[in-house]
Amino acid sequence: MNKQKCLFNLYFSLVSLIGGLIFIYALFKFNSNLLYLYPLWILLFVALEMRPLSLDGKSLVTLGIVFSLAILMIYGTWSSIIATGIGSAVADIIGKRGWQKVIFNSSQYSISLLAAGTIYAKLSPVTDEVFSISHHIIPFVFTATAFVVVNILLVAVIVSLSLKIALLDVIKMDEGMVTLFLISLAPLSLLLVVLYTSEPYSVILILPPLALAYVGFENYLKLSRQTRITFEHLAGIVDRRDNYTSMHSARVAAYAEQIAYAMGLSYGQVENLSMAGRVHDLGKIGVRDSVLLKPGALTDSEFEEMKKHTEIGYYILQPLEMYKEVLANVLYHHERVDGKGYPCGLKYDAIPLGARILAVADSFDAMTSDRLYRKAMSEEQAVQELIDNQGTQFDPQVVEAFIKAWKKEKNTGRDN
Repeated sequence: MNKQKCLFNLYFSLVSLIGGLIFIYALFKFNSNLLYLYPLWILLFVALEMRPLSLDGKSLVTLGIVFSLAILMIYGTWSSIIATGIGSAVADIIGKRGWQKVIFNSSQYSISLLAAGTIYAKLSPVTDEVFSISHHIIPFVFTATAFVVVNILLVAVIVSLSLKIALLDVIKMDEGMVTLFLISLAPLSLLLVVLYTSEPYSVILILPPLALAYVGFENYLKLSRQTRITFEHLAGIVDRRDNYTSMHSARVAAYAEQIAYAMGLSYGQVENLSMAGRVHDLGKIGVRDSVLLKPGALTDSEFEEMKKHTEIGYYILQPLEMYKEVLANVLYHHERVDGKGYPCGLKYDAIPLGARILAVADSFDAMTSDRLYRKAMSEEQAVQELIDNQGTQFDPQVVEAFIKAWKKEKNTGRDN
């Protein structure tokens, strides 16, 4: 068993043990006078947990936080842990998510709610008066923050260990989305408490805005994914205009990822490079077939038209928020470190690192692919070309990283 697997099992066991002990202790604190309410709260929690939203990274978020925090403030920490723990387990079992998720999710909820409940117990005013937002808003803010922070950290560690991604990178993957989602839902918990303490049946009033929040967020994520897929398909169509370059962009993206990992770049940077690789030639959609598919050398005027594809791709992608981090890589992937590239003739560090990586990935795939006017080079010949042209066309550090990744891939293939 490798070190990563051992760490995963150790962490999983530790969280499961701590969460399990907390849940068992909560059962001893069970208030039998509230027995008739538990099925209702558990049913509501299960319903909310059954449709998790998948973010762009590896995180799943649900609406369960609304009811978990509301129960905590109305009936106390232990009631919240019991209802949430059972509800989470039931939802995971129904959803057939595997026994590890059943145990881990219930456990991490127990730990997160204990942390949040401890904060709330320390800060909330002790009064018999009707629940007042003005008295509870500050304690609630700290309570919700504690729950969100502990929840994100517990999940991030297990994702990091299972996917072998640096913890900081996992946190950065979806931190903005997760935080926005949870923070936007947290106030609904406070509203739910106000409604419930005034008139229990009035909680149904919270359901429409809760449903709208969920559907709105779901539609945003769906639109974002569909937009990205659409542009990647468009780039694929451009590749398929020439039978010799079919799947070129997908291979460039894969090479760029390997280089990025070899250079020790963050997960976010690797993802951006992969995205840029898949659409780096999108601008060729504006290049005539007679130029793009010409079997021989291009004339000066034809080459000038071909060079425009970087700028065309840039302008196509520019209005889209999701591509803002990769625009420069798309625009400058044909720059050379000696300043003889296009479209701007940039040199060395003036060229974004991502563009320098794409230049190597793009050139290697071009050299090792058949063309109408020439046969493909062997990989060894292409690597030698990269070495011969480092310091002029290519960044030597990027070439070094590519060779390192290429040799590792070759050795892995040989071992298999």
